[in-house]
Amino acid sequence: AELIQHTREELHRVVSNEWDPFDLNKLVMSGRNINNFGSSNSVDGSGTQKEKLPPGPNLLFVTTLREPCDRLLSAYTFFAITSTKNENPPTFQQWTTSNVNRCKNYKPGTRSAYRSNTARMNHIVWRFSGGSLPHLPTDEDMKSERGRAVRRSEFPPPVTDEKVWVPSFKTSVRALANHDLILPMDVMTKDEGKEAFRRLLGWNRIEIRKKKYKKLPESSNGQVVTVGGVKNSNARESLDEDEYRALWERNWLDNILFLWSRAVFFARLHCNVDES
Repeated sequence: AELIQHTREELHRVVSNEWDPFDLNKLVMSGRNINNFGSSNSVDGSGTQKEKLPPGPNLLFVTTLREPCDRLLSAYTFFAITSTKNENPPTFQQWTTSNVNRCKNYKPGTRSAYRSNTARMNHIVWRFSGGSLPHLPTDEDMKSERGRAVRRSEFPPPVTDEKVWVPSFKTSVRALANHDLILPMDVMTKDEGKEAFRRLLGWNRIEIRKKKYKKLPESSNGQVVTVGGVKNSNARESLDEDEYRALWERNWLDNILFLWSRAVFFARLHCNVDES
């Protein structure tokens, strides 16, 4: 309901969220698509003309990415504890396993098991590959050395079968590369986040406009938490060393994408990268 109200009142439009995969076809509204980098009139590395796209509104595509383990812990804290006020909540591993197993019931465009997607491992790759990354590992993953080690922690083993992860990973890289700005969540509400909006997108006003949210103590940073307040979701601090290592290994694809996106963000902001 809040998203619907927001899109009615503001000029921004939500084309993806944490519950559904990113619709790759929406990229045409930026003058690009998943197979084209840069404008539709550019030439690729082989010297051949890229696919011409129909004229569009040339919208800016901006997304935020959060450190993968922190995102999972935050989702658990909110959906298993804060929003339910459960006096006997499941453990982090129990909540993760239960929701991942329910992902098989998810149907895009419906409310069927949509919330279970918040517990997906390698959520970034799943989301920006258009939902092509499977929610459970293959038999090969289960039998791998890394898989057996992670399995002892109750988390499902990491995806190691290249036939499974490589196509989805490549698609997610292309989708993110076609975004105008990828903003790491840990700098979004700091001066660097606001400077990125100003310098890279030309946006000068970053503020909370709804009166009821302006009263929140964190609103001065451009941040709004509508239920439960700001929580510490630092997975490295909250989990024991073995548990954190297992969770990191399980989300290794997302960790690569997050660190790559973060490096690109800081290079664009501080290194005077020529983007012509």
